[in-house]
Amino acid sequence: MPLNVEPKDQWVEITLNQPPRTILDTTMLEALVETLDDLARGDAPLVLLRSEGKHFSTGYPIEDIPEEIFHSDPYVRAATPFEKVMDRLTHYPAPIVAAVQGDAYGGAVDLLACCDLRVAAAGVRLGVPPVRLGLVYSHTGLRRLIRGFGSPLAREMLLTGEALPAERAYQSGFFCRLVSFAELGATAAALLTDMARGGPEALRGTRRILNLLEEVEVLPAESLEEIARLRHASRSSEEFVKARE
Repeated sequence: MPLNVEPKDQWVEITLNQPPRTILDTTMLEALVETLDDLARGDAPLVLLRSEGKHFSTGYPIEDIPEEIFHSDPYVRAATPFEKVMDRLTHYPAPIVAAVQGDAYGGAVDLLACCDLRVAAAGVRLGVPPVRLGLVYSHTGLRRLIRGFGSPLAREMLLTGEALPAERAYQSGFFCRLVSFAELGATAAALLTDMARGGPEALRGTRRILNLLEEVEVLPAESLEEIARLRHASRSSEEFVKARE
């Protein structure tokens, strides 16, 4: 099974379980959508998102990146498993805490950006390298990364393609705690325990308002069309063809 789902007293623990790379393949993404939908239809408890293995996740496997993610039609893009996961995480009713025990790359960093609070083990690295593959990242993903890291650090990550250490992500506020590997689980549990002291409806309402404040679309239609053209062209570029070889 790509996921383990374990109810705790005050939250549910979702574990990505495809070590060592824990890639975000279609099986993993569809399992995440199904799990989050099931939880949201029920009591929508607090969620701890974690992973097993050396990496938190190395993101989408390059050879399996679907063309639909780069489609010019936003409805086609939104229907892909990856974008469905981003949507479910963002609009899940209750807060989500991520415990990051290993490196995260590409779409996995985007996934983490959809969580409310992120705790990391010292030594973890984060990278978003689409430019090195000849690809243009989605504006919705870029917005999430800018919100999570701040514009200067997001620009450095995206334009250089270099991975950055957890210490820099912590300094930017992307990680709210940076601890030893041994302390990771207890630190995430302490955050969730603190959250559970609040009223469930107040937590849900506060999360919803925060997301609404961040999600306002300010780009005009012509800008969105230009972004769609740039991304669609990158998917069939010679640069990306070479990156897949």
